[in-house]
Amino acid sequence: MKKLANWIVAILFIICMFCIMRYLQNQNLTSVESETNEDVITITVLAGQSSSDAGIEDMIDEALAEKFPNVQLEWECVDWGEKFDTQMQVRIAAGDIPDIMVGKAQDIETYAAEGNLAPISTNCTKRIKEEALQSVKKDGVVYGLPYNVLYQGVIYNKNIFEHYGLKPPTTRKELEDIELILEKNQTTPFAAHFWESWMVGNMTMQFFMNDIFRDRPNWGDLFRTGEESFFNNNQMKDCLLQNQNILAHSWDDAMMIDQYECDQRFFEGEAAMYLTGSWSLQLINQYNENLNQEYGIFPYPNQKGNSNLLRETNMTFMKSSTTQYDDLIDQILEELVTNEELIQDILDFTQAFSTIKGIESKYQRCIEEDVNWYEQNNQVMDVSTGNKELIWSFQNDLAVKQQEWLQGKIALEDVLHYADDQRMESSQ
Repeated sequence: MKKLANWIVAILFIICMFCIMRYLQNQNLTSVESETNEDVITITVLAGQSSSDAGIEDMIDEALAEKFPNVQLEWECVDWGEKFDTQMQVRIAAGDIPDIMVGKAQDIETYAAEGNLAPISTNCTKRIKEEALQSVKKDGVVYGLPYNVLYQGVIYNKNIFEHYGLKPPTTRKELEDIELILEKNQTTPFAAHFWESWMVGNMTMQFFMNDIFRDRPNWGDLFRTGEESFFNNNQMKDCLLQNQNILAHSWDDAMMIDQYECDQRFFEGEAAMYLTGSWSLQLINQYNENLNQEYGIFPYPNQKGNSNLLRETNMTFMKSSTTQYDDLIDQILEELVTNEELIQDILDFTQAFSTIKGIESKYQRCIEEDVNWYEQNNQVMDVSTGNKELIWSFQNDLAVKQQEWLQGKIALEDVLHYADDQRMESSQ
Protein backbone atom coordinates (compact mmCIF):
# COMPACT_ATOMS: atom_id res chain seq x y z
CA MET A 1 0.00 0.00 0.00
CA LYS A 2 2.85 2.33 0.93
CA LYS A 3 4.60 1.51 -2.34
CA LEU A 4 1.44 2.33 -4.28
CA ALA A 5 1.17 5.68 -2.50
CA ASN A 6 4.80 6.44 -3.35
CA TRP A 7 4.17 5.60 -7.02
CA ILE A 8 1.13 7.89 -7.09
CA VAL A 9 3.12 10.75 -5.52
CA ALA A 10 5.93 10.21 -8.03
CA ILE A 11 3.55 10.19 -10.96
CA LEU A 12 1.82 13.34 -9.72
CA PHE A 13 5.23 15.00 -9.30
CA ILE A 14 6.20 14.11 -12.85
CA ILE A 15 2.90 15.42 -14.20
CA CYS A 16 3.32 18.68 -12.26
CA MET A 17 6.88 19.14 -13.51
CA PHE A 18 5.76 18.43 -17.08
CA CYS A 19 2.98 21.02 -16.81
CA ILE A 20 5.37 23.59 -15.33
CA MET A 21 7.92 23.00 -18.11
CA ARG A 22 5.24 23.30 -20.80
CA TYR A 23 4.01 26.51 -19.24
CA LEU A 24 7.48 28.03 -19.10
CA GLN A 25 8.17 26.91 -22.67
CA ASN A 26 4.97 28.53 -23.93
CA GLN A 27 5.77 31.69 -22.01
CA ASN A 28 9.22 31.79 -23.57
CA LEU A 29 7.85 31.24 -27.09
CA THR A 30 5.29 33.98 -26.56
CA SER A 31 8.02 36.30 -25.32
CA VAL A 32 10.27 35.52 -28.30
CA GLU A 33 7.38 35.92 -30.74
CA SER A 34 6.44 39.23 -29.17
CA GLU A 35 10.03 40.39 -29.28
CA THR A 36 10.34 39.31 -32.93
CA ASN A 37 7.14 41.13 -33.88
CA GLU A 38 8.39 44.26 -32.18
CA ASP A 39 11.62 44.07 -34.21
CA VAL A 40 9.86 43.81 -37.59
CA ILE A 41 10.20 47.03 -39.59
CA THR A 42 7.55 47.70 -42.20
CA ILE A 43 8.63 49.69 -45.24
CA THR A 44 5.74 50.95 -47.35
CA VAL A 45 6.17 50.72 -51.12
CA LEU A 46 3.95 52.23 -53.82
CA ALA A 47 4.82 50.58 -57.11
CA GLY A 48 3.52 52.08 -60.34
CA GLN A 49 3.99 49.14 -62.65
CA SER A 50 4.23 48.91 -66.42
CA SER A 51 2.54 45.91 -67.97
CA SER A 52 5.86 44.03 -67.93
CA ASP A 53 6.60 44.70 -64.24
CA ALA A 54 3.86 42.82 -62.38
CA GLY A 55 5.58 40.11 -60.36
CA ILE A 56 8.91 41.81 -59.65
CA GLU A 57 7.71 42.55 -56.10
CA ASP A 58 7.87 38.82 -55.29
CA MET A 59 11.40 38.58 -56.71
CA ILE A 60 12.53 41.52 -54.57
CA ASP A 61 10.90 40.15 -51.41
CA GLU A 62 12.64 36.81 -51.88
CA ALA A 63 16.02 38.42 -52.57
CA LEU A 64 15.86 40.69 -49.51
CA ALA A 65 14.52 38.10 -47.06
CA GLU A 66 17.91 36.63 -46.13
CA LYS A 67 19.81 39.90 -45.69
CA PHE A 68 16.95 41.82 -44.08
CA PRO A 69 14.98 39.19 -42.11
CA ASN A 70 13.26 41.75 -39.90
CA VAL A 71 12.19 44.01 -42.76
CA GLN A 72 8.80 43.64 -44.40
CA LEU A 73 8.03 45.47 -47.61
CA GLU A 74 4.35 46.42 -47.66
CA TRP A 75 3.58 46.64 -51.38
CA GLU A 76 0.79 48.56 -53.03
CA CYS A 77 0.98 47.85 -56.76
CA VAL A 78 -0.99 49.98 -59.23
CA ASP A 79 -0.98 50.55 -62.98
CA TRP A 80 1.57 53.27 -63.66
CA GLY A 81 -0.21 54.83 -66.63
CA GLU A 82 -3.69 54.93 -65.12
CA LYS A 83 -3.34 55.19 -61.33
CA PHE A 84 0.18 55.93 -60.06
CA ASP A 85 0.09 59.72 -60.28
CA THR A 86 -3.41 59.89 -58.78
CA GLN A 87 -2.45 57.61 -55.91
CA MET A 88 0.72 59.60 -55.26
CA GLN A 89 -1.19 62.88 -55.12
CA VAL A 90 -3.70 61.36 -52.68
CA ARG A 91 -0.91 60.07 -50.44
CA ILE A 92 0.95 63.38 -50.57
CA ALA A 93 -2.19 65.35 -49.68
CA ALA A 94 -2.80 63.02 -46.72
CA GLY A 95 0.79 63.36 -45.50
CA ASP A 96 1.27 59.63 -46.03
CA ILE A 97 4.08 59.45 -48.57
CA PRO A 98 5.32 55.86 -49.09
CA ASP A 99 8.84 55.12 -47.87
CA ILE A 100 9.78 53.83 -51.33
CA MET A 101 8.16 54.59 -54.66
CA VAL A 102 8.72 52.64 -57.87
CA GLY A 103 7.80 54.55 -61.00
CA LYS A 104 9.50 55.83 -64.12
CA ALA A 105 12.38 58.24 -64.61
CA GLN A 106 9.96 60.97 -65.69
CA ASP A 107 8.34 60.92 -62.23
CA ILE A 108 11.44 62.64 -60.84
CA GLU A 109 10.43 65.89 -62.54
CA THR A 110 7.07 65.84 -60.77
CA TYR A 111 7.84 64.69 -57.25
CA ALA A 112 11.33 66.11 -56.73
CA ALA A 113 9.98 69.54 -57.65
CA GLU A 114 7.44 69.21 -54.83
CA GLY A 115 10.16 68.31 -52.32
CA ASN A 116 8.86 64.79 -51.75
CA LEU A 117 11.98 62.87 -52.78
CA ALA A 118 15.30 62.39 -51.03
CA PRO A 119 18.59 62.16 -52.97
CA ILE A 120 19.90 58.68 -53.76
CA SER A 121 23.17 57.70 -52.02
CA THR A 122 26.40 57.64 -54.00
CA ASN A 123 26.89 53.98 -53.00
CA CYS A 124 23.98 53.29 -55.35
CA THR A 125 24.50 55.88 -58.07
CA LYS A 126 28.12 54.88 -58.67
CA ARG A 127 26.81 51.56 -59.98
CA ILE A 128 24.56 53.16 -62.63
CA LYS A 129 25.49 54.02 -66.22
CA GLU A 130 25.85 57.75 -66.74
CA GLU A 131 23.27 58.02 -69.53
CA ALA A 132 20.67 56.49 -67.21
CA LEU A 133 21.55 58.86 -64.36
CA GLN A 134 20.95 61.87 -66.58
CA SER A 135 17.27 60.97 -66.81
CA VAL A 136 16.76 60.95 -63.02
CA LYS A 137 18.40 64.24 -62.10
CA LYS A 138 16.69 67.43 -60.97
CA ASP A 139 18.88 70.52 -60.69
CA GLY A 140 21.94 68.27 -60.83
CA VAL A 141 20.82 66.02 -57.94
CA VAL A 142 20.03 62.31 -58.46
CA TYR A 143 16.57 61.57 -57.03
CA GLY A 144 15.92 58.19 -58.62
CA LEU A 145 17.61 54.82 -58.97
CA PRO A 146 17.05 53.68 -62.59
CA TYR A 147 16.89 49.91 -62.80
CA ASN A 148 16.20 49.01 -66.42
CA VAL A 149 15.76 50.46 -69.88
CA LEU A 150 13.11 49.88 -72.53
CA TYR A 151 13.25 50.83 -76.21
CA GLN A 152 10.35 52.29 -78.16
CA GLY A 153 9.61 52.19 -81.85
CA VAL A 154 7.93 49.99 -84.44
CA ILE A 155 8.47 46.30 -83.73
CA TYR A 156 7.99 44.47 -87.01
CA ASN A 157 7.63 40.91 -88.21
CA LYS A 158 10.71 40.23 -90.34
CA ASN A 159 9.14 37.16 -91.91
CA ILE A 160 6.25 39.20 -93.31
CA PHE A 161 8.58 41.95 -94.52
CA GLU A 162 10.86 39.47 -96.29
CA HIS A 163 7.88 37.69 -97.86
CA TYR A 164 6.79 40.89 -99.60
CA GLY A 165 10.28 42.26 -100.25
CA LEU A 166 9.93 45.10 -97.75
CA LYS A 167 12.53 46.86 -95.64
CA PRO A 168 12.16 49.22 -92.65
CA PRO A 169 11.01 52.66 -93.86
CA THR A 170 12.80 55.89 -93.03
CA THR A 171 10.31 58.30 -94.63
CA ARG A 172 6.56 58.75 -94.41
CA LYS A 173 6.26 58.01 -98.13
CA GLU A 174 8.03 54.67 -97.67
CA LEU A 175 5.71 53.86 -94.76
CA GLU A 176 2.64 54.67 -96.87
CA ASP A 177 3.94 52.40 -99.65
CA ILE A 178 4.38 49.55 -97.16
CA GLU A 179 0.84 50.04 -95.83
CA LEU A 180 -0.50 49.91 -99.39
CA ILE A 181 1.42 46.75 -100.33
CA LEU A 182 0.36 44.93 -97.18
CA GLU A 183 -3.31 45.82 -97.54
CA LYS A 184 -3.30 44.76 -101.20
CA ASN A 185 -2.16 41.38 -99.94
CA GLN A 186 -4.83 41.19 -97.21
CA THR A 187 -2.28 41.73 -94.43
CA THR A 188 -3.02 44.20 -91.63
CA PRO A 189 -0.20 46.76 -91.50
CA PHE A 190 -0.44 47.79 -87.83
CA ALA A 191 -1.28 46.03 -84.60
CA ALA A 192 -2.80 48.62 -82.27
CA HIS A 193 -4.82 48.98 -79.09
CA PHE A 194 -6.47 52.33 -78.46
CA TRP A 195 -8.65 51.21 -75.53
CA GLU A 196 -6.09 52.33 -72.93
CA SER A 197 -5.29 56.03 -72.75
CA TRP A 198 -1.72 55.30 -71.64
CA MET A 199 -1.00 53.63 -74.97
CA VAL A 200 -2.35 56.59 -76.94
CA GLY A 201 -0.20 58.86 -74.78
CA ASN A 202 2.87 56.71 -75.37
CA MET A 203 2.46 56.65 -79.15
CA THR A 204 1.86 60.40 -79.20
CA MET A 205 5.08 61.09 -77.31
CA GLN A 206 6.97 58.89 -79.78
CA PHE A 207 5.75 61.23 -82.55
CA PHE A 208 6.51 64.33 -80.46
CA MET A 209 10.07 63.16 -79.78
CA ASN A 210 11.09 62.84 -83.41
CA ASP A 211 9.09 65.72 -84.89
CA ILE A 212 9.15 68.29 -82.06
CA PHE A 213 11.68 67.69 -79.29
CA ARG A 214 14.42 66.41 -81.58
CA ASP A 215 15.00 69.92 -82.90
CA ARG A 216 13.46 71.97 -80.06
CA PRO A 217 14.11 70.22 -76.75
CA ASN A 218 12.69 73.23 -74.86
CA TRP A 219 9.40 73.26 -76.79
CA GLY A 220 7.42 72.70 -73.58
CA ASP A 221 8.84 75.84 -72.00
CA LEU A 222 7.99 77.83 -75.12
CA PHE A 223 4.49 76.35 -75.02
CA ARG A 224 3.93 77.53 -71.44
CA THR A 225 5.12 81.07 -72.20
CA GLY A 226 2.71 81.29 -75.13
CA GLU A 227 5.40 81.37 -77.82
CA GLU A 228 4.21 77.98 -79.08
CA SER A 229 0.83 76.29 -79.23
CA PHE A 230 -0.79 73.08 -80.38
CA PHE A 231 -3.46 74.70 -82.53
CA ASN A 232 -1.12 76.92 -84.55
CA ASN A 233 1.63 74.34 -84.96
CA ASN A 234 1.31 72.17 -88.08
CA GLN A 235 3.89 69.71 -86.76
CA MET A 236 1.75 69.11 -83.68
CA LYS A 237 -1.32 68.51 -85.83
CA ASP A 238 0.68 66.07 -87.94
CA CYS A 239 1.84 64.19 -84.84
CA LEU A 240 -1.73 63.61 -83.70
CA LEU A 241 -2.74 62.60 -87.22
CA GLN A 242 -0.24 59.74 -87.03
CA ASN A 243 -2.46 58.10 -84.41
CA GLN A 244 -5.29 58.34 -86.92
CA ASN A 245 -3.05 56.81 -89.59
CA ILE A 246 -2.25 53.80 -87.43
CA LEU A 247 -5.91 53.34 -86.50
CA ALA A 248 -6.91 53.50 -90.18
CA HIS A 249 -4.43 50.74 -91.01
CA SER A 250 -5.18 48.46 -88.08
CA TRP A 251 -7.98 46.07 -87.13
CA ASP A 252 -11.58 47.24 -87.14
CA ASP A 253 -11.81 46.76 -83.37
CA ALA A 254 -8.52 48.47 -82.48
CA MET A 255 -10.42 51.06 -80.40
CA MET A 256 -11.87 48.31 -78.23
CA ILE A 257 -9.01 45.94 -77.43
CA ASP A 258 -6.34 46.08 -74.73
CA GLN A 259 -2.61 45.43 -74.78
CA TYR A 260 -2.83 41.73 -73.99
CA GLU A 261 -5.17 41.04 -76.91
CA CYS A 262 -3.07 43.20 -79.22
CA ASP A 263 0.22 41.55 -78.20
CA GLN A 264 -1.28 38.12 -78.71
CA ARG A 265 -2.60 38.90 -82.18
CA PHE A 266 0.65 40.50 -83.29
CA PHE A 267 2.82 37.61 -82.18
CA GLU A 268 0.42 35.22 -83.90
CA GLY A 269 1.21 37.02 -87.16
CA GLU A 270 -2.05 38.97 -87.55
CA ALA A 271 -0.25 42.25 -88.33
CA ALA A 272 3.13 43.25 -89.73
CA MET A 273 4.04 46.22 -87.49
CA TYR A 274 3.37 47.39 -83.95
CA LEU A 275 4.23 50.86 -82.61
CA THR A 276 5.04 49.97 -79.02
CA GLY A 277 8.03 49.27 -76.79
CA SER A 278 10.12 46.33 -75.69
CA TRP A 279 7.63 45.71 -72.85
CA SER A 280 5.50 43.91 -75.43
CA LEU A 281 8.21 41.28 -75.87
CA GLN A 282 7.22 39.36 -72.74
CA LEU A 283 4.51 37.55 -74.65
CA ILE A 284 6.81 36.54 -77.48
CA ASN A 285 8.37 33.78 -75.37
CA GLN A 286 4.98 32.08 -75.12
CA TYR A 287 4.33 32.09 -78.86
CA ASN A 288 7.61 32.25 -80.72
CA GLU A 289 8.73 28.76 -79.68
CA ASN A 290 6.01 27.35 -81.91
CA LEU A 291 5.70 30.07 -84.56
CA ASN A 292 9.45 30.59 -85.16
CA GLN A 293 8.99 34.23 -86.21
CA GLU A 294 11.77 36.82 -86.32
CA TYR A 295 11.30 40.42 -85.19
CA GLY A 296 13.12 43.71 -85.45
CA ILE A 297 12.56 47.33 -84.48
CA PHE A 298 12.81 50.68 -86.26
CA PRO A 299 11.76 54.24 -85.34
CA TYR A 300 8.43 55.51 -86.68
CA PRO A 301 9.36 57.84 -89.58
CA ASN A 302 9.10 61.57 -88.94
CA GLN A 303 8.46 64.33 -91.49
CA LYS A 304 12.16 64.86 -92.18
CA GLY A 305 13.02 61.18 -92.53
CA ASN A 306 15.65 61.21 -89.77
CA SER A 307 13.89 59.55 -86.85
CA ASN A 308 15.79 58.02 -83.95
CA LEU A 309 14.94 54.98 -81.87
CA LEU A 310 13.75 55.98 -78.39
CA ARG A 311 15.29 54.89 -75.10
CA GLU A 312 13.16 55.01 -71.93
CA THR A 313 14.62 54.61 -68.46
CA ASN A 314 11.79 52.59 -67.00
CA MET A 315 11.69 51.04 -63.52
CA THR A 316 12.96 53.71 -61.13
CA PHE A 317 13.19 53.50 -57.34
CA MET A 318 12.61 56.69 -55.34
CA LYS A 319 12.99 57.40 -51.62
CA SER A 320 10.64 59.58 -49.57
CA SER A 321 12.11 62.76 -48.12
CA THR A 322 10.09 62.17 -44.93
CA THR A 323 10.83 58.49 -44.25
CA GLN A 324 12.11 57.55 -40.80
CA TYR A 325 14.13 54.69 -42.32
CA ASP A 326 16.54 56.70 -44.44
CA ASP A 327 19.68 54.61 -43.79
CA LEU A 328 17.83 51.31 -44.02
CA ILE A 329 16.33 52.24 -47.39
CA ASP A 330 19.80 53.18 -48.64
CA GLN A 331 20.96 49.67 -47.68
CA ILE A 332 17.97 48.08 -49.42
CA LEU A 333 18.56 50.07 -52.62
CA GLU A 334 22.25 49.21 -52.52
CA GLU A 335 21.33 45.52 -52.33
CA LEU A 336 19.09 45.93 -55.38
CA VAL A 337 21.99 47.21 -57.50
CA THR A 338 24.61 44.74 -56.24
CA ASN A 339 22.61 41.49 -56.18
CA GLU A 340 23.50 40.22 -59.65
CA GLU A 341 21.15 37.25 -59.52
CA LEU A 342 18.19 39.51 -58.76
CA ILE A 343 19.23 41.99 -61.46
CA GLN A 344 19.45 39.23 -64.07
CA ASP A 345 16.11 37.75 -63.01
CA ILE A 346 14.34 41.10 -63.33
CA LEU A 347 15.99 41.95 -66.65
CA ASP A 348 14.97 38.63 -68.14
CA PHE A 349 11.46 38.77 -66.69
CA THR A 350 10.76 42.31 -67.94
CA GLN A 351 12.61 41.80 -71.24
CA ALA A 352 14.47 45.02 -70.49
CA PHE A 353 18.02 46.28 -70.89
CA SER A 354 20.40 47.03 -68.03
CA THR A 355 21.25 50.41 -66.48
CA ILE A 356 23.83 48.90 -64.14
CA LYS A 357 27.54 49.02 -64.95
CA GLY A 358 29.09 45.70 -65.86
CA ILE A 359 25.80 43.81 -66.04
CA GLU A 360 23.95 42.93 -69.21
CA SER A 361 21.09 40.51 -69.59
CA LYS A 362 22.11 36.97 -70.53
CA TYR A 363 18.93 36.64 -72.55
CA GLN A 364 19.28 37.53 -76.24
CA ARG A 365 16.21 39.57 -77.15
CA CYS A 366 14.78 39.31 -80.63
CA ILE A 367 15.31 43.05 -81.24
CA GLU A 368 18.73 43.30 -79.62
CA GLU A 369 20.70 43.30 -82.87
CA ASP A 370 18.68 46.26 -84.19
CA VAL A 371 18.89 48.14 -80.88
CA ASN A 372 22.67 47.74 -80.83
CA TRP A 373 22.89 49.05 -84.41
CA TYR A 374 20.96 52.23 -83.58
CA GLU A 375 23.01 52.75 -80.40
CA GLN A 376 26.33 52.25 -82.19
CA ASN A 377 25.30 54.66 -84.95
CA ASN A 378 24.19 57.34 -82.48
CA GLN A 379 20.58 57.12 -83.63
CA VAL A 380 18.91 56.87 -80.22
CA MET A 381 17.21 59.59 -78.18
CA ASP A 382 16.21 59.48 -74.53
CA VAL A 383 12.48 60.02 -74.20
CA SER A 384 13.02 61.75 -70.85
CA THR A 385 13.56 64.95 -72.86
CA GLY A 386 9.92 65.05 -73.89
CA ASN A 387 8.59 63.63 -70.63
CA LYS A 388 10.22 66.44 -68.67
CA GLU A 389 8.82 69.09 -71.00
CA LEU A 390 5.26 67.70 -70.94
CA ILE A 391 4.56 65.75 -67.74
CA TRP A 392 2.61 62.51 -67.82
CA SER A 393 -0.65 63.79 -66.34
CA PHE A 394 -0.86 66.30 -69.20
CA GLN A 395 0.03 63.63 -71.77
CA ASN A 396 -2.60 61.27 -70.43
CA ASP A 397 -5.33 63.94 -70.39
CA LEU A 398 -4.46 64.76 -73.99
CA ALA A 399 -4.64 61.05 -74.83
CA VAL A 400 -8.17 60.81 -73.40
CA LYS A 401 -9.22 63.70 -75.64
CA GLN A 402 -7.63 61.98 -78.62
CA GLN A 403 -9.65 58.86 -77.88
CA GLU A 404 -12.81 60.97 -78.16
CA TRP A 405 -11.58 62.39 -81.46
CA LEU A 406 -10.61 59.00 -82.88
CA GLN A 407 -14.09 57.74 -82.03
CA GLY A 408 -15.62 60.67 -83.92
CA LYS A 409 -17.08 62.36 -80.84
CA ILE A 410 -15.11 65.60 -81.23
CA ALA A 411 -12.97 67.27 -83.92
CA LEU A 412 -9.17 67.37 -84.06
CA GLU A 413 -9.39 71.13 -83.54
CA ASP A 414 -11.12 70.49 -80.22
CA VAL A 415 -8.18 68.37 -79.08
CA LEU A 416 -5.69 71.07 -80.07
CA HIS A 417 -7.68 73.81 -78.32
CA TYR A 418 -7.97 71.63 -75.22
CA ALA A 419 -4.18 71.19 -75.10
CA ASP A 420 -3.67 74.95 -75.36
CA ASP A 421 -6.23 75.61 -72.63
CA GLN A 422 -4.34 73.22 -70.34
CA ARG A 423 -0.86 74.56 -71.11
CA MET A 424 -0.09 75.52 -67.50
CA GLU A 425 -0.84 71.95 -66.42
CA SER A 426 1.90 70.61 -68.69
CA SER A 427 4.62 71.09 -66.10
CA GLN A 428 4.89 70.69 -62.35
